[in-house]
Amino acid sequence: MYNNEMMTNSSNNPSIHDLKERFAELTIRMGLNLQSGQSVRLSAELAHREFVHYLVQAAYRAGAPYVHIEWNDDLVIQSRLNHASPDALQYFPEFEVARYRQMADEKWARLAVVGPEYPNAFDDIKPQLVRMLSESRATRTKFYSQAQMANDFQWCLVAAPTAAWAKKIYPQDSEADAIDRLWQMILKTSRVDQPNPIDAWDRHDRQLRQLTHFMAEKEVRSIRYLDRELGPDGQPATDLTVGLTAHPVWIGGSEVTTDGIRFFPNMPTEEIFSTPHRMRVTGWARTSRPTFPFGREVSDAWFRFEEGEVKDFGAQVGAEVLEQFFEIDGTRRLGEVSLVDVDSPINQTGLIFHEILFDENAVCHIAFGEAYPDGMANSKGLSPDELEAAGVNQSDAHLDFMIGTATMDVIGTCADGSQVNIMEQGHFTMVNGE
Repeated sequence: MYNNEMMTNSSNNPSIHDLKERFAELTIRMGLNLQSGQSVRLSAELAHREFVHYLVQAAYRAGAPYVHIEWNDDLVIQSRLNHASPDALQYFPEFEVARYRQMADEKWARLAVVGPEYPNAFDDIKPQLVRMLSESRATRTKFYSQAQMANDFQWCLVAAPTAAWAKKIYPQDSEADAIDRLWQMILKTSRVDQPNPIDAWDRHDRQLRQLTHFMAEKEVRSIRYLDRELGPDGQPATDLTVGLTAHPVWIGGSEVTTDGIRFFPNMPTEEIFSTPHRMRVTGWARTSRPTFPFGREVSDAWFRFEEGEVKDFGAQVGAEVLEQFFEIDGTRRLGEVSLVDVDSPINQTGLIFHEILFDENAVCHIAFGEAYPDGMANSKGLSPDELEAAGVNQSDAHLDFMIGTATMDVIGTCADGSQVNIMEQGHFTMVNGE
């Protein structure tokens, strides 16, 4: 039984303790929509311990029989990368595979708390070593990531501050003030500060669904990201046309598991997204925010596509990291296209968050690698080979790159060949019901 009083502001000035507890309750109740009798896999940084305690309490109040905590410590991983032999980095023990198998088979809910405690832990590590370590886990647990992306069980990402992350965003503040400001931002963008957070999330969900309904009604079959601002080469910064599958589905806000349970994968979330056809991407794109493959920054990057594949690329920062990322099978093709209005409350903060959960919900983005099957109608039950034949990309990685700007237009081509303006100067054209 959930505590409804905890989910409603009982005063005009709730304490930060009350807000954190309410956030935990909202995460379990609305984000995961945890079912009584369902166990939870929860991962977090050691610095998130206080918030993890709130989450665990909320999960057990909701009827979870067991909550398994995976504590992340990048300094431990750093030690392995620095001192283990390259061959040893490819070792992934069988008991770990068995653990993932049990969690997938029993449909444990998956909850991740993000926010790096050591954001620069891998800065001096060769990116190929980080790739090797990442691939060893991803390959052996592919069945689990596929089950998650197919929504076989609920999953949700939320954030909590760490001192290093907060100082990265607010470098002029003291450590205590930076942490406090970051908490306030997370609570606001996650709608925890609203009088009734659950009602606020329901309203937001309906608004995002209005956008997905527009895309369905117009029968959009491809989208063109066009930023006419000139890049260094004198061409438009981005002119990328992405063809979708034969029967695209646009998704935004809440999703539904294969058992019919509604949940929110991301809190916060401001995007709508779909699955591109792996062979139908042409043109070029430039990034507008940094991203962090293998924990290393890549910024001011560009990509040129032909027949769906990246044929050329570069970056002002992190080009060698990008090169290693594209060594993973399937990462030179797209697995997601996303639309985000520049009026997103996350973008309106004017901040770069150095955390994908926030930066991807600030502006439009594309993702390389593994695709979400739900972005194509009637994908349930299809084998990996059948999905790939339908254009759904397969990979052991999935990584978002932000390309949206306040000068970007998005034009859709519909099933009948007509065109529709989806976004103008970074804004959705259909927000007023057009």
